[in-house]
Amino acid sequence: MQMKKAQTVKTILARGCRYGGNKPALVSEGTSYSFNTLQQRVKKLANGFLDLGLHKGDRVAILSKNSVVVAESYLSVPSAGLVLVVLNYRFSPKELLAVLIDSSPQVLLVSEDYLELVRQLEDKLSFIKWFVHVDGNHNVSGKWTHYSTILSRGVEKQIPVDVANGDLAALMYTSGTTGTPKGCMITHQNLFHAGHSLSVEMDMTDTDVGLVPVPLFHASGQCLLLTCVYSGCTAVIQPCWDIGNFVNLVTEYKVTATMLATPMVTSLVAVSEGERDRIVSLKKVLFAGAPASAVIWARAIERFGNIFIHGFGTTETVGSISILQLDDLQHALDSGYSDILKSCGRGYMDMEVEIVDESRKKRVAPLTIGEVRVRGKGVSRGYWRKPKETRRAFVDEWFYTEDLAVVDERGFISIVGRMKDMIISGAENVFPAEVENILQKHPAVYQAAVIGIADEKWGEAVTAYIQLKAGKSTDAESIINFCKQEIASYKAPKSIHFVDQLPLSATGKILKGKLKGAVHNFAL
Repeated sequence: MQMKKAQTVKTILARGCRYGGNKPALVSEGTSYSFNTLQQRVKKLANGFLDLGLHKGDRVAILSKNSVVVAESYLSVPSAGLVLVVLNYRFSPKELLAVLIDSSPQVLLVSEDYLELVRQLEDKLSFIKWFVHVDGNHNVSGKWTHYSTILSRGVEKQIPVDVANGDLAALMYTSGTTGTPKGCMITHQNLFHAGHSLSVEMDMTDTDVGLVPVPLFHASGQCLLLTCVYSGCTAVIQPCWDIGNFVNLVTEYKVTATMLATPMVTSLVAVSEGERDRIVSLKKVLFAGAPASAVIWARAIERFGNIFIHGFGTTETVGSISILQLDDLQHALDSGYSDILKSCGRGYMDMEVEIVDESRKKRVAPLTIGEVRVRGKGVSRGYWRKPKETRRAFVDEWFYTEDLAVVDERGFISIVGRMKDMIISGAENVFPAEVENILQKHPAVYQAAVIGIADEKWGEAVTAYIQLKAGKSTDAESIINFCKQEIASYKAPKSIHFVDQLPLSATGKILKGKLKGAVHNFAL
C-alpha cells in the first residue's frame, strides 16, 4: 500500500529550510530569524508548549497584532499537534470573550497592547491554564508566564507528537460581519495547500521578498506567510496596515510580492508620484477579501502596470477559491475584453469551483447567476462545535459559500454579491456590488456601500452610504442622477447617506450590518 505523502506544517517549514537556509525567514521591527534558526525555535517552542502539560488537540490562542511571534506560532503550535487560534484583535470585548469560550484554549498568548483587556476578562477564563506574556518585562506568578520562558525551557529535539494531514491545525474565526463568528476547522493539509498552491499561482521562488501587511488572524495573511515559508523566501511582517509604513518597508527590503485586502488597493492607488517611484520593486500584488471595484482596479493598473492578481476565497477555504492570473488578465485586456476587471478568475490550484442553481446540484448556464460551491484540498472540516451550520454549508465534499456569481464562456467567474445582501426592490433583484461599482466611478466618491432598507412602497429601498474624497463635495440628487445614467433606474439608490468614515473590519471589509444604525447626514 502506497504511503500518503505528508502535507503538514512540518513539511512546509522543512521545504522552506531546504531553499532558504541561512537567509532571513521572518523579519519585523528589528527582529530577524533565518530559516535554520526558525526551525530550531519551532522545535523548542513546540516542546516547550508540550512541557506545559498540553496534549494533542489542545488549543493555544494568541492575541496580538502581526509580529514574528504570531508568525512562528503558525509553525510551532501545529507542529506540536496543538491547535492554533489567532484572535481578531479588533473584536469587541464581548466578541473576544465569546470566541475564547467557544474555542476554550488551554494557553493564551497576549501582547502588551491587549494585556489590560485580558486582565478585565481573566475571571471569566477559568478554563485557561496558562497566560503568556509575549513581550514586556513583567513579574509573573500563578498562571502567568513568559514566552521567552517557554522557549528557554523547550529543547531542540524531535517533537514527540505525530501529526497527520487530516489533523486539526488551527481554528480560524470568520469576521462575524453577518453574525456570530464561527471557528473554521483548518487541517494541516489545508495549511500546506495554502502555502503550496499560492506559491505556484504567484510563481513565488526563494528570490522573492514577501510583505505581509494584512492581519495574520485572517486567511489572507496566513496564506501569504505560509507561501513565503514554503517558497524559502523572506516574509517581512507589518504589524498593522499603514500605507506610509507599507511604502517604507517595500523600499527598505525591496519587496517583490505582497497581498492586500481589496480596500487597501484604494490607498495604494492614492500614493504620491514620489511614493510610487519608491516601490517599483513590487511585481506581484495579490488582492482579496471583497469583490474588486473594476474602476479602482483599472486605476491601479494605470499607475503601477499589470502587477495585480485578483483572488477570491473564504476563511472556510483558507482563502483559496479562484484567482485571476496576470497573463489571463493581460490577454483579455489586449483582446478588448474589459469586463475581465469584474472577474476573480478561474478555479484555484487543487480546487474545483462551480456555479449552481437553487437546488444546489445543477450547474447554471454561462452568464446566469447562481451560488458558488467549491471542493478540494483547501476546504476545511467545517465549523467548530456548530454541527447544524456545518451540515448546511458543507455537503458531500462541497462547501457552499452563499456568494452569488456568474461564469462566462471562458470560465472566468465574477462575484455579483452575497445571497444575504441581495436587495429585492419593487419585485426586482438588485445586487449591491453592481451599484457600488457605478458609485465608485463618480469623481467625488472615495468609497461606497449599498444595502437594502425596509420600505413600505418598495419592500426594500436601495440605500447608499458614501465616503467622499478629501476636498470633494456633491449632493444626493447629483449622485442619484449619475447612477441613473449608468444603470436601470430601479437599481439607482433611493437615498444617499454621506458619512465621514465607513465602518471597516480589520481586513478592510465594509461592516454593512453597522450601517443601518449609522447617523444620516443627508437623505433624499
